[in-house]
Amino acid sequence: MPKDNTAIVLIAYGSCLASGLAALRTFENRVRQRYPGIPVRWAYTSGPIRARLASHVRRKSDSVVKAIQRLALERFSPIIAQPLQIITATENESVEAVSRTVSDKLGIPLSMGQPLLSSDEDVSRTARAVMTHLPEDRLASEDVILVGHGARAHASQERYAQLASAVHELDSGVHIATLSGDMRTEKLLPCLSSEKVWLMPLLASIGKHTVSDIAGTGDSSVRSLLEKAGHSCTVVKSGVLENAAFADIWLSHLDEAAARFSLVPSI
Repeated sequence: MPKDNTAIVLIAYGSCLASGLAALRTFENRVRQRYPGIPVRWAYTSGPIRARLASHVRRKSDSVVKAIQRLALERFSPIIAQPLQIITATENESVEAVSRTVSDKLGIPLSMGQPLLSSDEDVSRTARAVMTHLPEDRLASEDVILVGHGARAHASQERYAQLASAVHELDSGVHIATLSGDMRTEKLLPCLSSEKVWLMPLLASIGKHTVSDIAGTGDSSVRSLLEKAGHSCTVVKSGVLENAAFADIWLSHLDEAAARFSLVPSI
């Protein structure tokens, strides 16, 4: 290690928040420790995030296509790509398709890792990770809702339902909901038994979805929905990537992708 001129690309939605960027950097450091000597680059799938980073903090960031093209110009090959999505839904399928298209065009071998919830074993591991991620001040009688992005009319949405079932077996007061799809928070209202509800993002890092769609004060936010139903909300603004147990699952998928090029982690 390194083999040939291998490079790793980590693919995330991106974030403009300091805490969100810090979580991404922490994960990057773990990857660098795991694969010393192999360059690690980022690709952000959100165009608005890339634009805001460029205009507000004068920080340039690459799209997936640009990151792979840049590595090709620097003569890196093969490339290992690890997305930080939760499920294999439309965004992840798009990321994989564009990654393979550009790598094929450039003639660069590419190995793609899987999102967080890609297998039954991933679901079990993630359920256990959720138990380590719960707020320290939460009482056993208080409900906790972890809110993911979700996916409309996509088979992989079922992974959220599987996770909800696995989590419920470990703690009946912990619930999984999504911003879109068939597990929206309003369907959980009859299941909530506590006046106080803890609200947490089931997202790799925090950004607009957490600040506005989950914790915001607008009428359509998850927080507003719960408060209108008579609950008080305490929001924990931290992405699951900040939790080592969650990060370990993504790292295991990175290891699987690296193994296709006969690379093994050093730790």
